[in-house]
Amino acid sequence: MLFRSVAFVAYLAALVVFAGAAVFGVVRGRGVAGSLSMQGMLGTLLQLGAAVTITRVMSAGRLLPQTWELVGMLLAPLSAWLFVCAQVPATRATGELVTDGAYAWVRHPMYLAFLGLLLATGCAVSAGWMLLLAVALYVAGTELRISVEEAGLAGYSEYRRRTRWAYLPGLR
Repeated sequence: MLFRSVAFVAYLAALVVFAGAAVFGVVRGRGVAGSLSMQGMLGTLLQLGAAVTITRVMSAGRLLPQTWELVGMLLAPLSAWLFVCAQVPATRATGELVTDGAYAWVRHPMYLAFLGLLLATGCAVSAGWMLLLAVALYVAGTELRISVEEAGLAGYSEYRRRTRWAYLPGLR
């Protein structure tokens, strides 16, 4: 019972941190390159479709995740931490490519943070197989957005050589 309570509190606190950092980023005027292109918008719609897929499996009753799903929910605080670590240097940038902090580890840490939150949410609502569909939609959307965002950035080829992974450490 204590582990269940800790997991839910950590998950809810992470959602608050995510929301606060996202609002901070919007207030600071952080724009995303290529977000108004057709490919960028399609990628965004697929990412939103992933979130909708998870929320569609939520029941009207109490959330009763299994023990392994409670462990998965602990991805939320880690994802919130990564999102904040990525948001801070991105908001201070003056149009330059950000390559320090979380961006020295992966080129798109915010996408990794959102993927972690998606996985944690899927665990919280016991999404089961629908979580696989949601992850597939999210990854497809992210790949589309990354291909648009990375195109034509000054100094990006050198950054890409230095920072191997786009957003999935060990895989991509």
